[in-house]
Amino acid sequence: MTFCFGRFAVIGAIVLGTSVHAQSEYEASLCEAAKNNRVVELDYDKDASKGCLPRLVDVHQVAIGNNGNLYMHGWQHRGCTKGRDYASERIFRFDKIKSVALIEGEFDDKSQAIKAEGWDGCIGTNCFIRENICE
Repeated sequence: MTFCFGRFAVIGAIVLGTSVHAQSEYEASLCEAAKNNRVVELDYDKDASKGCLPRLVDVHQVAIGNNGNLYMHGWQHRGCTKGRDYASERIFRFDKIKSVALIEGEFDDKSQAIKAEGWDGCIGTNCFIRENICE
């Protein structure tokens, strides 16, 4: 019986393989933000040790990469990026997120336009997103 159960478990894992992922503690908050056009304050990677303010990000999408890791796509309108503070479209790796807080704020016109376009999961010719979770 154990052998059969193990065999069925393997078959089930193969069938479900494309939609199964490890949920991050931040996924629910970031999906809420993406679905409701919310802004988040994000402590990211080593920003605090560099003396940077938390990033403010309009969340556009949360997705699973080809490597199985979680990513967030959005418009950053405050925070350090390569030593400078500037607004830009960004992709964030979940494994580098230190904290997330939903805050009051509205998407500006540029951010709304980028979200409306959607994101194909590519940066140039490097396409690395397997599946969107929410947007």
